[in-house]
Amino acid sequence: MSMSNKNLKTLFFGNNNVVLDILIKNSNVMDIFCRPASINDKNIHMVKAIAKIHSIPLRQLPRKDLYRCIEYITSLNADIIVVCGYKYIIPKEIFTLPKFGTINIHPSYLPAYRGQHVINWAIINGENETGVTIHLIDEGIDTGDIILQKKVPISFEDTAKTLHNKIYREACELLIYLLNCVASGKQIQRKKQDGTKASYFKPRVPEDGRINWNKNGLEIYNLIRALVKPWPGAYSCIRGKKIIIWGAKLKRNLCDYHSNGEIIYMDGLTIIIKVNDGQIITREYTILNGKGEEIDMSLKIGDKLY
Repeated sequence: MSMSNKNLKTLFFGNNNVVLDILIKNSNVMDIFCRPASINDKNIHMVKAIAKIHSIPLRQLPRKDLYRCIEYITSLNADIIVVCGYKYIIPKEIFTLPKFGTINIHPSYLPAYRGQHVINWAIINGENETGVTIHLIDEGIDTGDIILQKKVPISFEDTAKTLHNKIYREACELLIYLLNCVASGKQIQRKKQDGTKASYFKPRVPEDGRINWNKNGLEIYNLIRALVKPWPGAYSCIRGKKIIIWGAKLKRNLCDYHSNGEIIYMDGLTIIIKVNDGQIITREYTILNGKGEEIDMSLKIGDKLY
């Protein structure tokens, strides 16, 4: 028996406002769960704003408090739970409740790139392709059966932000298709993941963003474009201060007259930094003092980043 999409009862767990917006337009979202708000988390503020506009209840619970909601979630009798960008592991007592299961939208072509911050890691690792996967949640991390997935190319100019936007545009298309299938009573196909082809990435730590100027230019360029705003930026030190580089271009040629990390040319705010096999060119950078405050500092040819 089929139902209209607006009769499809859903719950949303996560902090991706684009996916939430699509879910609201294509189903009856009864409740939203996202993480306790951190001061600078724009995503959570946007999710809260959407919840308010549509008068949908929103809960910001620590993970341990999820267990207290089992009875309440059971009473909602949801058809499906949609998870996107939720940082906590959802207990089995919750993910097994909905009639059609609990699905997660993961920003890679599973089983490759399981884990966290995989958009950043894919760029850091120089991949030229990634993907998006909608899969059923099980007790593993990103190990559940695949329902839908699509490959997404990574261009040389892509940053984590542009790639993120490309991935979630595709994710929304897949989600709409899936919700239509569920509402129309169409059988959902699922396939097991091949664990032998899996790769797993741990959450980034701040030290992962530090630039090693002895690496080749492509590796440095990839790190910079993987950590653009709203991520915390690839960083280095210069004259005892921290410098965050928000964007760069790579020029490949050999220049043996300078040391790696040295500023070899300046033009206004633009600096050119020597690397192993060429130069990193940037005018997008911030210099911070020891208190983390932005400062103006005059750079000069010969200054060295380390």
